[in-house]
Amino acid sequence: MNDGIEIPISEEPSKTRREKIIGVLQVEGTLFILLVVFALWVFLYFPTRLEEAVDFSVTNLVEIIPIFFVASLLAGWADAFVERDLVTRLFQKRGRLSGLFIITCLGIITPGPIYSIFPIVWVLREKGIESHYLVAYLTGQTLMGPMRIPLELYYLGSAFFLFHVLVTIALGVLAGVVTSLVHKPLDKSIDAVQIEFNE
Repeated sequence: MNDGIEIPISEEPSKTRREKIIGVLQVEGTLFILLVVFALWVFLYFPTRLEEAVDFSVTNLVEIIPIFFVASLLAGWADAFVERDLVTRLFQKRGRLSGLFIITCLGIITPGPIYSIFPIVWVLREKGIESHYLVAYLTGQTLMGPMRIPLELYYLGSAFFLFHVLVTIALGVLAGVVTSLVHKPLDKSIDAVQIEFNE
């Protein structure tokens, strides 16, 4: 393993929280405007297709809302009750591959939309989890996540679902192994961001 790889860290002055929020709003606002423009274009040239798409989206939204609510609550509990001794037992006292396998599976079963996951990742880093484990965790949650499981089983079937689980685990472990080559500078970079955020 090569821990000598250096990742350049920006020397720009740190941004205030207000500047960060404005930056996020600008990105989100731009995406929203693009979506509205696309919807208007579809409405003008393919009005029946827009109506079908809206009907499908509303139906799925109604089905997802209860899952979304429960998943958000569980994500909050997970954020509050992660213990350092658990982190030590699961990762620091195990082999790297088994640790990556475990945390990828934890990512798969962690409920919540993507914005509720990053506070958990923040807590995991504060408890001592290194960045290659965080990448594996995010990979598992992003590619799978329990909110999607009922819908995936319903729309795509059990065979597809099982294959998807195996592929997600393999990709999570692989992503963690690749990230382990540069985990030390990444850890320092994440810690610097956390210090800046807490100021």
